[in-house]
Amino acid sequence: MSVAASRYARALLDVLYPAKAEIGLEQLRSFSSMLTQQADAKLVFENPTVSTEHRKDLLNKVGDALKLDTSIRNFLSLLIERNRLDLLGEITSTYERFLDEKLGIVQAHVTSALALDSAQQGAVTAKLQALTGKKVKMRVSVDPALIGGFIAEVGGTIYDGSIRQQLQTFRNSLTQA
Repeated sequence: MSVAASRYARALLDVLYPAKAEIGLEQLRSFSSMLTQQADAKLVFENPTVSTEHRKDLLNKVGDALKLDTSIRNFLSLLIERNRLDLLGEITSTYERFLDEKLGIVQAHVTSALALDSAQQGAVTAKLQALTGKKVKMRVSVDPALIGGFIAEVGGTIYDGSIRQQLQTFRNSLTQA
């Protein structure tokens, strides 16, 4: 994360929190998504040779279509003025992380040997919430090399309950004996 993205994200969160913080995140994502889908618009918005006024006019039209809040429009306008709209993706992800911290939410990445159904995901989420004492947002991926079980990475801490790790530990204990 760049220092600039961090500063912009923190400043925006300070303006929007608590009343409009989550709405702000949704609107940042919506605008970022539009830029991803409309490559021509992104080129215009990020091109410093296009006048700032023209880019702001375009922002107003897009803002009307996306129903962007005034605070988000002002923020995006500031990024356009300073030719920093290229940081929007990084600002959005940093903003989300800062918002999660304020709300007591921790990100977890769970890798399991098999796809987890919703009941299993709920059980893993509950266990991680009990371990961390915080709400958990979970991303799940599958790695058949784990053989069974799962690995959870939560805020820099790794919880490894995989069969692969248990077999490795068993193998190490046999070779050291």
